[in-house]
Amino acid sequence: MNTIHLIEKIPFIEWEILEHFGLPYMVILYLIDAYCTYRMCKSFNDPVWTSFVPFYNWIVVFRHCWNLKAFYEHLAIEICVLALPFIIEEFVHQETWIFILSILDLIIAFLGVKHALEIGEFTLRSYGLDVKKNLWLVFFFDGVLIKTLNRKYLGNMSRHHS
Repeated sequence: MNTIHLIEKIPFIEWEILEHFGLPYMVILYLIDAYCTYRMCKSFNDPVWTSFVPFYNWIVVFRHCWNLKAFYEHLAIEICVLALPFIIEEFVHQETWIFILSILDLIIAFLGVKHALEIGEFTLRSYGLDVKKNLWLVFFFDGVLIKTLNRKYLGNMSRHHS
């Protein structure tokens, strides 16, 4: 396994689990996301139905714990992380272009890790949780969501952070 694929797997480890456990894992993951965002929506005073709409529930979390621009950036990064290795493998045959696109893939993977850490950090802070103690959770964002369940929402901490 090369470095690019190792780095990509850090924030997106759920894809590996999905590959081995399939649809049951997807359903469990969706239910965890939906339940946690349901509880969040109640504390945000948003309509609770929004927590059950895939992807929209993530928009709700980003909007309240960080910002919508970050959601669209994160979505673009995830699409690139998934698409670029496929493009390299299927369509690029010249070694120079493979090298250049592999470097780009590595840069995008680092951006993905950075974004995953930031949204995890701001979500934890928005619920008054110590980021240093709970940093390991950001690699499994459902862990961040679960950790917030019994906590009071304090507001968007990204606005109070330089």
